[in-house]
Amino acid sequence: MRRCMKTAWFTLILLLAMVATALANYPGTLDSGKLVLVDGGMGVGYYADRSSVQVEQYAPPKYQLAIKVVGVTFSDEYWRNHGTYIGGPYTMGESFILTFRYNWDKKVISYQRGETWLDWDVNNDYCHAEGNPMTPYTAEVAFVSAYNMRFFDDKMGYSPGLKKYRRVIDEQLYSILGI
Repeated sequence: MRRCMKTAWFTLILLLAMVATALANYPGTLDSGKLVLVDGGMGVGYYADRSSVQVEQYAPPKYQLAIKVVGVTFSDEYWRNHGTYIGGPYTMGESFILTFRYNWDKKVISYQRGETWLDWDVNNDYCHAEGNPMTPYTAEVAFVSAYNMRFFDDKMGYSPGLKKYRRVIDEQLYSILGI
């Protein structure tokens, strides 16, 4: 039993490391910084379009923002030859709109799925197996783009997989956003 637990723990750590490494193989921005990487995998990167942010509600401490996300398909041939998508050719794909509600005082967000609003859980793993890394990163890109302020900043969330607290938003995203 102990051996199975060690194996499961090692597998989870390896999976999380692979997700972080996979995102490192995509360009952090495209179109002169207008498009910011918020998720990626299997040769497709998802980029939040900073120029598309729409303020739908401004009633501090409550805000509602919408932002366009664009799917970008990268060249498999370039990947095979270089082991990265950075610097390679890509094709812009379909786009969709994500809408977020923010509560500044509580530092929580909700996101719209169809006609329903869902609360996003800060105590969730942001890997594809456990959660959705696109949600917090896109929400943060929208907020920074609209107000030039960090929403989550150094807020911590508990990772059930890692069994420790970690930042909701990596400092690297803020660096890319210039804030």
